[in-house]
Amino acid sequence: MPLDPPIQRIIDLLADHRSADPPPGTPAERRELANATMRLAFTGRPDDVTATDHRIPVPGGEITVRILRPAGLPAVAPAFYFIHGGGWFQGDLDTAEVELGPITAQVACAVALVDYRLAPEHPYPTPLEDCVAGYTWLHAHHAELGLDPNRIAVGGCSAGGNLAALLCLVARDRQLPMPVAQLLDVPGVDLTRMEPSAGPEATADLGGLTPEACNEFFDLYLPEGVDPRDPRVSPLFEPDLSGLPPAVITIAEHDPLRDQGERYLTRLHEAGVPAAAFRVLAHLHGGWVIPGTVTHALVGDLRAASVRRALGGTLAP
Repeated sequence: MPLDPPIQRIIDLLADHRSADPPPGTPAERRELANATMRLAFTGRPDDVTATDHRIPVPGGEITVRILRPAGLPAVAPAFYFIHGGGWFQGDLDTAEVELGPITAQVACAVALVDYRLAPEHPYPTPLEDCVAGYTWLHAHHAELGLDPNRIAVGGCSAGGNLAALLCLVARDRQLPMPVAQLLDVPGVDLTRMEPSAGPEATADLGGLTPEACNEFFDLYLPEGVDPRDPRVSPLFEPDLSGLPPAVITIAEHDPLRDQGERYLTRLHEAGVPAAAFRVLAHLHGGWVIPGTVTHALVGDLRAASVRRALGGTLAP
């Protein structure tokens, strides 16, 4: 299908801007520009939400976990642990709030955001281990944070969806507390190299994420010698997906990651994991993050409903 018209207008404007002013080239400069652009889509944090940043020591440094807590929650509340996207080398706590939208106004829960260290300065496995560290810290400090350790769901967008899916596998294999659900938005679950833009995955002409860009992100994230088929890199290659929590996967029609997300759904079903996927037509990779479309609100509603049911124990039979 053609792109949603408001998205097409924005893509055209961005194309005009980029042709006049090419983006800077280093990963750090590109990160700064990408994060600033993402923040333009922020619709604001509700006034009744308190945000608290917690510094957490990890091997070789520290990370930050931000807790968003809306007013009126019970003393012990469920939580949604969310991992931002950005190709493993972009994104931060503020862009995570953009990706999530007003979920604190839609679900009676706290939200925990993790500011994991980024590639290429901190390549694999540091981002994954940082996300695991933030998750285990959340459980270790649940009493002082006022969180119910038995009602924590996890989720992520794009690269964050990859890390959220892997977090569930790590929790299973290391016998950590298992999340009650995994909410994966346009996740990258297969980091093997992609063929150049062609066929149904050709998004270059649309201005969206391309296979070439994905390959660049994979190269920034994975050190030389790391096999992209390693199941702790690409969860699609995990031979045993049993024992994982229910999953909800959101997929975009015009996205080079589309088919692998749908294959992951098939693999989860084959392993007996309750799971559903929704393909959003007329959209690029995560394009619904941009306000001004019907889909912007509805995809947020779908995520909120999934989190609400997961935390209430009614997502899966």
